[in-house]
Amino acid sequence: MSKDHILCDLEDISEGSAKSFLIEIDGSKKEVLIVRKADQVFGYLNWCPHRGTPLDWLKDNFLDRDGHLIVCATHGAYFQIEDGKCVAGPCAGDRLRPYPVEVTNGVIRSISRF
Repeated sequence: MSKDHILCDLEDISEGSAKSFLIEIDGSKKEVLIVRKADQVFGYLNWCPHRGTPLDWLKDNFLDRDGHLIVCATHGAYFQIEDGKCVAGPCAGDRLRPYPVEVTNGVIRSISRF
């Protein structure tokens, strides 16, 4: 089981952008990405379901140019921000592994355990 994590303040992630965090889950370090869309946040493990590689080549560069989809830099798969579903690319129909988060009093934190 993992521990709950306080990740950052909501204001630390600009509207329409994403940021990664290194956390501990079940005794091993994992990277998660948090995407901010208005005052909502969505969290996923930074791991492509097709290749098992990180989604970003450049730190915190996860979104397409319009900021509407998460992109895997390895092979160009596109994922919906709201549910992590792959909508284009070699893993179409697959999903990113969610990392549930919430905003409480302007602070982003995890809300469940793996």
